[in-house]
Amino acid sequence: MTVPVPSDSPETEEAPAPAPANPWAPPDPEQDLTAAQLPGPPPAGLYWPPFAAPVPQPRNAQGIAALVLGIIGAMLSLPLILFWFSWLPALLAVILGAVGLRLARRGLATNRAMALTGTVLGVVGLTISVVTGGFVVSEIRDAARAHDRAVAEQRRDAAERQRLADERAKKAAAEQEARAADERARRLPVGGTYTFPDGLKVTMAAPTPVTPSASGSPLPENATFVQVRVTAVNTGPTELSLYGSALLIVKDSRGTLLHPLVGSGQYVPLPKSLAPGQEATALETYGLPNATSDPFTLQFTHGSGLDRKDVVWTGAPPR
Repeated sequence: MTVPVPSDSPETEEAPAPAPANPWAPPDPEQDLTAAQLPGPPPAGLYWPPFAAPVPQPRNAQGIAALVLGIIGAMLSLPLILFWFSWLPALLAVILGAVGLRLARRGLATNRAMALTGTVLGVVGLTISVVTGGFVVSEIRDAARAHDRAVAEQRRDAAERQRLADERAKKAAAEQEARAADERARRLPVGGTYTFPDGLKVTMAAPTPVTPSASGSPLPENATFVQVRVTAVNTGPTELSLYGSALLIVKDSRGTLLHPLVGSGQYVPLPKSLAPGQEATALETYGLPNATSDPFTLQFTHGSGLDRKDVVWTGAPPR
């Protein structure tokens, strides 16, 4: 068996493998750059992926705004008193909803359902607003016409009331004038004649001087004695009552009531009634005090109730 003879030379050791060079490491300033050490293409086996393009964000704002405005417009259109506030958000909802739907068709928005809902709500709110507005305008027009008719009716009523008031005033003035004229007609001089509405015609004759006969009562001293006559004729078709008309009232110029003298041929009263066409004469004698020549008055009253009227004659005693 052969044994290998050890060699006198030392045994060589294997050198370690050099580390791979980093192409991206900064160059060593103390080392000379060679062509092999200059940067170049990446080593084989390395791959750089391309950068991804940015993805655009969806433009959903129009659809959201359309939905919100559509809800507001639809809610505001329900109360009758708020309909005029609903047309603007409803109209904006329709416009923004249409924009949102167009963006959704182009793929720029992802909320097509929201935009469609907002558009529908906007159309509903706008429709209700327009219909309600037309109804309110029609009601206002009808109310205005009714008000105009009421005002015209009130004016007609006021004019009619004014006309009636004017007629009443004219009638009252005419009646007042007629009463004043009748009052003047019943204020007569001696010898004047007046006819009452029932047809009784009365006339006072001029007073005549008279010498009274002796009677049971003493005669006034220093007096002027006169005799007055009032003739009454019934010119109407029916019998007239002279109840309350038989008494003549005579006053002197100072308003003092004079009493008639009662004696033979000195006092003849009127009858209680007069038949149609009948005539009667009342005769009375008075003594005017202090032999006065001042005017005196004789009053004859006839009628009943509110129709009772008096006739007054004024005259002076004969000289």
